[in-house]
Parts: sequence; structure tokens; C-alpha cells
Amino acid sequence: MSCRICGATLLAGPDRKLGRCPTCPSDMDEELHGRLREWRLRVAGAQKVPAYVVFTDATLTAMAERKPGRPEELIAIAGIGPRKLGLYGESVLALVGGATVDEICPQKTFEIES
Repeated sequence: MSCRICGATLLAGPDRKLGRCPTCPSDMDEELHGRLREWRLRVAGAQKVPAYVVFTDATLTAMAERKPGRPEELIAIAGIGPRKLGLYGESVLALVGGATVDEICPQKTFEIES
């Protein structure tokens, strides 16, 4: 795999996940990254699992940098396989497309009942 910015060969796991060298500039969409983090928090809360079980921080960063628009682009990101694509792909692609977290998973759905 090579860096999508400079073309250098990527050997380290984290670099391969991001698809770029650590020295190449990030082109992360900060607003999208924030929405992905909020969505992940709600999903993890609903599933009663740690947030990293849904997606790791590195995978969220990769999604916010690459901004996948199709399932093929999403599954090309390390950390996203067929299972996670099936579970979360539609939601992630909607968020990348501009949907709000509340549109994807309303807060009331994820509140803990007393």
C-alpha cells in the first residue's frame, strides 16, 4: 500500500490504516470527525460496549480524511471488514454525505431507561 499523498510505500500498521505517511499533512474534515465520534459514542452506548469496539480512533480518522462515498471505498479502509460494513456502513456513508448524528440515531433511542 502506498501513501495517497506522496506515494511512498506504507509499512507501519497505523500508517496503512490512515493511508498516508505520518509526515504527510492530514486533510481531515474536523466537522465530520466530530459527527463520527458522537455517532460512535451513541452506538457503543446502545450496544453497551467500549467505543473502540465500534471503530477505533484511527479508523474514524481515516474515514474523516478519506470521506468514502461508496461501500467499496469504506471497506477499503483498514479496520472495516464485511461485518462492520454490514452493521455500520449505511450510517457512516450517510454521515459522510452530510447527515446529522440525530438523523442517523436519535438520542432518545439510546437513552438508558431507569
